[in-house]
Amino acid sequence: MATSVADVPTGAGELMFEARFAAGEGWVVGSDTGGGASLSEGSLVLAVSLPNASRFVLAPTPPQADFLLEAGLRASLCSAADEIGILFRVTPAGDHYRFTLDCQGEVRVTRVVGTGAVLLAGPTDAPSAFPGSPAENRLAVLGRGDTFSLLVNDDPVLEVRDPLLTSGQFGFFVRSASQGQTTASLTAFRLRALLPAATPSPSG
Repeated sequence: MATSVADVPTGAGELMFEARFAAGEGWVVGSDTGGGASLSEGSLVLAVSLPNASRFVLAPTPPQADFLLEAGLRASLCSAADEIGILFRVTPAGDHYRFTLDCQGEVRVTRVVGTGAVLLAGPTDAPSAFPGSPAENRLAVLGRGDTFSLLVNDDPVLEVRDPLLTSGQFGFFVRSASQGQTTASLTAFRLRALLPAATPSPSG
């Protein structure tokens, strides 16, 4: 059963995409010796079977600059340092931001450009997160311009400013640390445009 996502928050506009996780929807799945991705029982399952390795699957969505992304994540098999999360503003070259929750309940935001990764925020505790496995959590990112507001289970946890990547696609990300056996599912995925930012009325 898919994890529900929060009610539409203030500032959210048109619904751009809501995943059904059905064959033919556009998710690229498959497997190899390092793990794989599959559609199962209304979710996208992503497994990593090598230590210090990661995998991601892009969502079949158009690129967006300003957006609200809400995702339901289920950790089925993970150890403390493993990370599960969402990618946003993914460029055609693969550069992206990622918002991840590790299996001990800490969050971080990372910018990846080429082969270099820069930690923009965290790791920091997310008090409302459910750590370990099995566990289900909701992650959300509201991106407007160079500012990103990040939430776990509807509670704000971080706000980050970074101007480098201005638009892009979205995805689901899993990283396995030293154990090399991590499995997680994307159980809900909803993308909305944002309403125009309010501008102050002229005085007088």
